[in-house]
Amino acid sequence: MPTKTARSSPAVRYSPDRTTGRCSNRRNRPIQLNNGRSAGSVNGPLKPHSGVERPMKESGYLRRGAPPRTLAAIVVILTLITIGMVHAVPAVGKLGKLGDGGWSRIVGFLVAIAVIVAAGRVGGWVAAGGRQPRVVGEMAAGILLGPALLGQFAPEVQSALFPADLIPHLSLVAQLAIICFVFLLGADLPLELLRGSGRRVTALAAGMVGVPLACGLLLGAGLAGTYRPAGVGLLPFVLFIGTSMSVTAFPVLVRILAERDLTRTRIGTLGLATAGSGDAVSWCLLVVVVATARGDSAAAAIPTAALLVAFAAVTLIVLRPALRHFLAMAGKNTALRRCSTAVVLLSAVSGAYITDWIGVHVIFGAFLIGLAMPRDNRTAQNLGRTVERGVNVVLPLFFAVIGFSLQVALLRDPRDILMCVLLIVTAIVSKLGATTLVARLTKLTWRESAGLGVMVNCRGLTELVVVSAGLSLGIIGPGLFAAFVAMTLVTTIMTGPLLRRLKLDKAEPDAGVPVGKAV
Repeated sequence: MPTKTARSSPAVRYSPDRTTGRCSNRRNRPIQLNNGRSAGSVNGPLKPHSGVERPMKESGYLRRGAPPRTLAAIVVILTLITIGMVHAVPAVGKLGKLGDGGWSRIVGFLVAIAVIVAAGRVGGWVAAGGRQPRVVGEMAAGILLGPALLGQFAPEVQSALFPADLIPHLSLVAQLAIICFVFLLGADLPLELLRGSGRRVTALAAGMVGVPLACGLLLGAGLAGTYRPAGVGLLPFVLFIGTSMSVTAFPVLVRILAERDLTRTRIGTLGLATAGSGDAVSWCLLVVVVATARGDSAAAAIPTAALLVAFAAVTLIVLRPALRHFLAMAGKNTALRRCSTAVVLLSAVSGAYITDWIGVHVIFGAFLIGLAMPRDNRTAQNLGRTVERGVNVVLPLFFAVIGFSLQVALLRDPRDILMCVLLIVTAIVSKLGATTLVARLTKLTWRESAGLGVMVNCRGLTELVVVSAGLSLGIIGPGLFAAFVAMTLVTTIMTGPLLRRLKLDKAEPDAGVPVGKAV
């Protein structure tokens, strides 16, 4: 029986269909394999088949869950903003009273802001020329605009530029700047470093917080008889002194380490992880202090603490995924991206005034909203840089308000000068010395140990925020506030020169010792 010869079909063409992604012949019949799958040729399956449909399914717009999630995120964010604005609008609305004095008062307000911002810029340039962080010069310039210098040598000029009736309005703008700053502080807190911190970081954080806290408690007990304001309990006063001693200026420390190319080194990473862990503990202690001061007793602070814990849980469990989804959508949608800055800032202000309504300071709400910000989102990162640039412009207002409330004359008495010196020495020894010894016990070199002690000894702007909150709440008086400001300037100014002296960038790396573990 003769064997049949297979016929070839050279005229048949196969082309991919744009709708299905499958290859078909001229009769629009897809080629079927033995397993029932489509093929683009007789040799095997067409690889682009899955590549055409999969991006459409994974794009995020065609998923069934995307619209409900988007709607839920918008509802959550708008609810937060609405609740917060109910409490924020009356406070912020006080700026509208500027119009009661006519155009001259509005112009005077704008001139005062321009003078403060210009003085801060000049101070920052001078500090940068002296190899100090710009924030040091801005702090000094703001303080010198008050009674400390301008009020001493040119009181008429000082009262003409900054009349008493404008100070509350400047304080309100400064408070909004601090809310944004603390929001950035929470957003920049290195949670990834804290999650991976091991025994060494835990020991260092315990030393940098525990020893200054204990020394501050003892110092507060000794100062209570003379410097405790009337009507303030002993417990909140002593706790506040101890907590204020344990604070580290994390944002200033980041800038100092970045200027010296230490952020990517082992010792720099260890310093940031230690400072971040210690600051997280210090902020928790400060919540307890403020709640106790508002309630006049530890038992009375329990409802306030419970409300704050509930708000923190809602923020981190409900608001955080909503912000993550909203910012992810903003990265793909131009309209959402344009309004994302306003949405995030309103969320920070709303959270701040919610915690103020709860009974603690506005800084805690802004800090919690910052913690809820996603770290791995490019839109969030760009947004943070945009907000930071704006905050850096108006931040000198906060330093100027501190300068207006700073009464240097209270430190002319020998007893007050002795108290100020004792406060500065206690702050440096308890923070720098304790951290250095603990770091040495974890088998770091003396140079690295001293470097860590110098890093966490930097108080900077964060300390000023804390002591300003204490002054506004009446926990400390003007004299002790002036001493804390002096301590903040000294500990911040000494950080840069001491790090240069230690030459940590030339220290030999110890590759056998992981950052997070002691050996």
